[in-house]
Amino acid sequence: MESRYWAGIVPKRHRPMPRPWTDWVRLGVVVILVVGASIGIAAREPLRRLATCNDGWPSTAAWSAGDECVGLSEGPYAFGLPAFEHVMRVIDEQNRAAADGCPGTPVTVGVLLTMTDQLAGSRAVHELEGMAVGQRRANDTGCVHPMRLVVGNLGDYGRDGAATAVARKLAERGDVVAVAGVGLSDQTTAEVADLLAAAKIPMVSDLVTAEGFDQAGSAGDDPDFTRCDKDITYPQGVGKDYYYRVAFRVAVQVRALGTVAPARPDFIMVPTGGSDPYTCTTLPFLHRQYGNDLLEVKFDAEEPTTVAQTARRVCATAKDVTIAYLARGRDLGRLLYSLDEAYTNGQCAATSLTVLSTSDGNRLRTVEFDPTLEDLRSKALRSPSFTGGRVRLLFTRVAGADGPDQGNPQWAAFEEAYAAAGFDPAHIGDGWAVNAYDALSTVVAAVRALPAASTVQRSQVNITIGGFTSPELAVAGAGGPIVFDNSGNRAGPDPAVVRLCPAGSSGGRPYVPTVEVKPGEPTPECVRGS
Repeated sequence: MESRYWAGIVPKRHRPMPRPWTDWVRLGVVVILVVGASIGIAAREPLRRLATCNDGWPSTAAWSAGDECVGLSEGPYAFGLPAFEHVMRVIDEQNRAAADGCPGTPVTVGVLLTMTDQLAGSRAVHELEGMAVGQRRANDTGCVHPMRLVVGNLGDYGRDGAATAVARKLAERGDVVAVAGVGLSDQTTAEVADLLAAAKIPMVSDLVTAEGFDQAGSAGDDPDFTRCDKDITYPQGVGKDYYYRVAFRVAVQVRALGTVAPARPDFIMVPTGGSDPYTCTTLPFLHRQYGNDLLEVKFDAEEPTTVAQTARRVCATAKDVTIAYLARGRDLGRLLYSLDEAYTNGQCAATSLTVLSTSDGNRLRTVEFDPTLEDLRSKALRSPSFTGGRVRLLFTRVAGADGPDQGNPQWAAFEEAYAAAGFDPAHIGDGWAVNAYDALSTVVAAVRALPAASTVQRSQVNITIGGFTSPELAVAGAGGPIVFDNSGNRAGPDPAVVRLCPAGSSGGRPYVPTVEVKPGEPTPECVRGS
């Protein structure tokens, strides 16, 4: 018997009784509850954010970045932004009905934009509306491949990589064959473009105008990036082999301004710092256009009161003064209002003031989300000095046209589709909707050239877009024909320069009017009366 103990054999009478199975169940339940509670505590905030940023349903399509929602949406979800709810509902309806009248294989196109960045303002609504109208037209008469849109909100730039995370999520979708939009002139946009190009996704940008933001780093324009931040990549180009843009780059904008306003400006008004590519890449071209050593007067874009200080400085000269305003349109209303205040208070010696601006001057044609900016914009456009013509604003169009003329026979169809979609025609006037429509129309033209029965590939779309290089092969955009050079820039005639007219003198048109300024001719007068 002893030997059996030493052998490790225990008689049955000494063995412990097995636990009932119910004991193990109780233990399992306790373990599950403890682990579940731990996970719930750890994940409570991320889950709350995922639910909050997806209309209450937990999903990874959208997520919180700071105090806003970013990510992707194919339905009515508008990232918690009421201003975008209508256009997102329209896109949702069009996505659902895409295949109804179109027999070919379907395609999905991504739309990337910032809905909330302060440099976009309320114009971003118009931009997305233009994309929605482009989709509407794509799925209408002549449709070959039914088109769905997936909208990506990049959020505010500088949000700890939120924009590139959104672009990466879009690039991971195998059904996306192209992207329209991409973003604003910003280093983050360069990173987004390079990320999409790595996934071989063709892009058609609608609003990027800064130098460096083409496939060759704007080498053909011989830009100067010394005033820009040092940790930038766009001087080497963006989106190599896959990037195109329908907005006019700043080099041709400055050339257009010099053609209609050849006199050397008395001042260049420019913000401090070099973080904004729109400013730092344009400034050298202004100096080159008008001769070096132009007098620069600076203001702090983060401190609005410095705009008024700058206005007082340019008012000190007792003659007709020309100011080249080289900054974002966000602060332009404040400048014009400050100039009028100086006249009203007897503190402006200038007999007249002409302000020259590149395409961001179009922002003054748009009602602002920010009540303070809208108050300044409205007061500026109705101020005595502006309505009387003592203060004048000239700027380059961001789109090929902002109304019907001989060069854009597609305008009538665009305007009709815009109204039929339920959008306000007043939103067309600032050019963003036109360029957004034209960017998506470029993708549509490429997709329509591909066989209906075959699955559309990214490479096919890209090669087709790259072939739009001559007037015979131009895309028929609302703003006029669209062709690209070897670097992906919009080619053809330079943009028009227009004079902004006082609000209420539009002759029946539903937005703040302009009159075109012709080279070699006096600046035209605005039509008086409404």
